[in-house]
Amino acid sequence: MANPSDNKNIFDKFDVNFSKKYGEGGYGATFAAADKATGEALAVKVIDMRKMRPEAIRKECQILENLTHPNVIHQKGHGPGPTNTKYASFYFIFMELASGGELFDQVIDRGANAMPEPVARGFFCQLLDGVAYLHAAGVAHRDLKLENVLLTSTGEVKLIDFGLSHVYQRLADGTPDRSPLTHRCGTPAYAAPELLFGRCYDGMQADIWSLGVCLFAMVLRQFPLPTPAPQLRNDRRAWDQVKEVVGKMARVQQQGTSVLQFVYGPSASKLSDEASALLDGLLRVDPRKRLSAVEAHKHAWVVGPKLEAVDPQQMGVDDPTPALPPLSATQATTPRAVTRSLARPVASTPSFRSLASPTTAQTNTPPSSFRSLASVPGATTNWYTPPRAERQMAHFNLLVSELMFGGEDLQDLN
Repeated sequence: MANPSDNKNIFDKFDVNFSKKYGEGGYGATFAAADKATGEALAVKVIDMRKMRPEAIRKECQILENLTHPNVIHQKGHGPGPTNTKYASFYFIFMELASGGELFDQVIDRGANAMPEPVARGFFCQLLDGVAYLHAAGVAHRDLKLENVLLTSTGEVKLIDFGLSHVYQRLADGTPDRSPLTHRCGTPAYAAPELLFGRCYDGMQADIWSLGVCLFAMVLRQFPLPTPAPQLRNDRRAWDQVKEVVGKMARVQQQGTSVLQFVYGPSASKLSDEASALLDGLLRVDPRKRLSAVEAHKHAWVVGPKLEAVDPQQMGVDDPTPALPPLSATQATTPRAVTRSLARPVASTPSFRSLASPTTAQTNTPPSSFRSLASVPGATTNWYTPPRAERQMAHFNLLVSELMFGGEDLQDLN
C-alpha cells in the first residue's frame, strides 16, 4: 500500500491521464489512472487541499487502508503531489476502477418504472454485505446513499466515500464502544429521523435506516420521507410535513402494522410480503428496534429462494406508482460521474405528494423528478448546526413520544 510516508513522489508508481476526466465536484475531480508496474486501469481522486483540510483527506485514506472487502472500494495508494510542481497543492487517491456508474443511475435509467425485485435484491445483498463488514470492523459509514455506490463492469457493488465515516473505539472485550454521536452529517434524503431532528444517534443504526432508504428507492422509485432542503431548515411548514410522516410511521409501527401498506398504500402493494417486511424492519423510527446488519442478513427476502424474474417491459402496466415527469434540460445534460464522492451532494426540495393526510394544495402538486433529490454541487457535511453538547441519547425517547402521541413542537430543527 502506497502512502505518504513510503512514497515521496506518488507519480513514481502511478500514471494519471488528465485528459480523461470521469467527474468533478466542489473539491476536485476524478481522472483515469494506471498502475505503472502492472498496467492495471485505476481511477484517481485529485483533491484540492486548499478547499479540503489535508488531515480530513488522510483520515478517509486511513480508514480505507484498513478495509478489505469485495464490496468496499479498494484503495491502491495515496499521497500529495510532488513539491515544487503545479500539483503540490493537490492530494491524489488512487482506487480500483468501477466503470459501471452509480447504483443511482440504475434507478433513474428505468424511467417511471421501479426496479424489479430480483434485480434490486442482487444489488441490495451486496450492499448489505459491505455494510455488515464495516459494522463488524467498527466503522459507521454515515453517508450511505445510491450515489455513493459504484458498480464494476460486471455489476459488482463498491461502497465509496468514507469522508464522513466514524471509527468506533474498541472496548476491553473487543466490541465497538457505541457511545452516542452528536456530529450531524450525511445527505438529508437518506438520513434517519434521529439525525433529521437533531438527536444524539448511533452511527450504525443510522446506516441501517439509510440502507432501507436505498432499497425503498430501488423498488418504489421514491423516498420514504419528504425531505426539505438544508437551506430550508427554518421552514416550519416543510418540517411539519416531515414530522407528520415520521409520526404516522411511529404510530403504525407501535401498533405492529406494516408501514409499507398503511402509510404508502397502493405504491407498495406490488411488493412481495418479504420485501415489505424487510423494509418495515429497516425503516423503524425507533433506532433501537431496527434490524442490525446481521439480522438483515438472515431475513427471508435476503436468504429466501430465488424470486421469479420480472419482465421489465411489463413493469409499467397498471403500476400504481405515479409517473414522474421527464428530467429538465439542466438535469438531462448533467454528466453522470463515475464517482460523485468529490461533489459532496446536497438535496433540493422535493415536491412529493404528501404521504400523510395531504391538503388539497398538496394533493394537486405534481411529484418532482426523482433526480430532484439527487446530487447537486454543494456540501453535505454539517448540513445543520451541531447539536448542543448536553444532549443525551435519552432525548430520542422524547422524540418518539412526541411523534406518536403529539406534544410540543420540536425545538431542535435549527
